[in-house]
Amino acid sequence: MENQVKTQAEIEQEMLELNKQFGEFLHTKGITAKFKLAFSNMGDSVKKQHEADKAQYEAVKAQSAEDNKEFVEFLHTKGLKAKFNLVVENIKKGAEAAPQRTAENIAKATAQARAHVPPHISSPAPRGGYTAESLSQEFNKFLKMKGLDSQYKVEIKGSDED
Repeated sequence: MENQVKTQAEIEQEMLELNKQFGEFLHTKGITAKFKLAFSNMGDSVKKQHEADKAQYEAVKAQSAEDNKEFVEFLHTKGLKAKFNLVVENIKKGAEAAPQRTAENIAKATAQARAHVPPHISSPAPRGGYTAESLSQEFNKFLKMKGLDSQYKVEIKGSDED
């Protein structure tokens, strides 16, 4: 369901309409006439709401058909053999397009990852892992970024037991 935000003018218009209907109801003589007027107003309201719901349903239906073209085509295909052939064709098309979609998804994920990695972080660790020298460089870059490079300097010495 979609929430609709009403403007002040729309709210005032609804209030005026309700006041008008209530005024008619109060000035109607006799209980039978009041009931007839009330049910008439309810019927009009139901018709308006039905038309609005019908239009919204058609819009959603059209969007769904657009989003699921293959399924709609499958539903409109007549005969079991034709449906089977259509499914096989769609599987073939999907298999042909899969490598391209995979490459696009990988490129998209890589771009997002690069966008979210802070600029002070350099490339990932080398295959052999970090060395004492590379750790020292990275830590000193971090201190420089924080403005602490004049106060501190890190030097990491590797052990001979590697």
